[in-house]
Amino acid sequence: MPRVRRTAAALAVVLAIAACTGGDGDGPTRDDAPDRAPELLGTVDLDAAVDGDARLLDLAPAPDGHPVALLTDGGTRGFLVEVEPGDDGPVATVLLEVPAVGDDAELGVLPDGSFLVAGTSPTAGYQLLTVPPDGQATVVGLGVRPDSVATALSPDGRTFYAALTLADGPAQLIAVDLGEGVVRTTAPVVPPGTVTALTPRPDGGLAALVETAEARALLAGFDPGLRPVGEPVDLAPEDPVGHPADLDVAADGTVVATLHVSEGRESGLLVTVVDGAVARSVALDGVGDSALDVLVSPDGASAWVPQADLSYPAELVTVDLATGERLSVVSLCDGAGVLGDVAPVGADGGILATGSCIDGDGPQATAFLVG
Repeated sequence: MPRVRRTAAALAVVLAIAACTGGDGDGPTRDDAPDRAPELLGTVDLDAAVDGDARLLDLAPAPDGHPVALLTDGGTRGFLVEVEPGDDGPVATVLLEVPAVGDDAELGVLPDGSFLVAGTSPTAGYQLLTVPPDGQATVVGLGVRPDSVATALSPDGRTFYAALTLADGPAQLIAVDLGEGVVRTTAPVVPPGTVTALTPRPDGGLAALVETAEARALLAGFDPGLRPVGEPVDLAPEDPVGHPADLDVAADGTVVATLHVSEGRESGLLVTVVDGAVARSVALDGVGDSALDVLVSPDGASAWVPQADLSYPAELVTVDLATGERLSVVSLCDGAGVLGDVAPVGADGGILATGSCIDGDGPQATAFLVG
């Protein structure tokens, strides 16, 4: 399930005009050379896939290896769009339409292929819409209108987790049994603050990024019953501010988190946490227009993170988690851009990133295939 990441869309309209790279679908074909540097294989315009201007809300990995994007027309409809590699670059196909979704809507794909759209309905508050591959859609309402939400799915797809920031009380963690459609557990967020990212841990618990009222970025842990585990870890104790962005957890339990560490968010960090302590911090410059989504490689050795800012190129960077070295840098735009999510494409099909290169016509929701 996605982790809250909403930095780019509003900024894109005011960025300086810059041409977008390689969006003509003529990207090179992947080969199997193990030492070949990653490259941009092609792009696809997601707006064109839904026949109009649309806003990209989220990107989710799927069991079949083809990521699915959630878009909205900003009014009455949402769209689920599958993106898969083609002979001449990525191909986008609309799978189905869903009712209107709010700006906080997030997407998950369950192991059986069902789609889970979680978000605040314009009329019904926060709800979970589950659409099976063939069958009747179901809706579970939670009866709240949160100010912000971070969500996660259990690996078996049976439990939906959410950290809800509420206007009239402390933030809450909830666990929803998707089979029964009921809230199974509720607990306060500890330490108090806004959870910006939530993801499962290999031990069955959760890892959460919490932004405190003092603008500190903390990593917190919770057991399967949503009880706090261990002490929170300050991810940037020497920086004046810490605005947490995203996190992922390797199979051995190593946590990899990203955060912005300047008021203008142009500077960031990629932080590795092992056994409850910061093991390494890697500086990320020029990330003011990146959601700093992070994806750890299957072997846990490296991580992918998008970088973009008005004065920097839009790139997908691979970082060696043991040394902090940049293993590769793939340019996604010729100039300025805004970047959002990253997701794997199958076992070895590459990485899909989303965002916009900025040209004279304004931002276009784009998927970039790197492999």
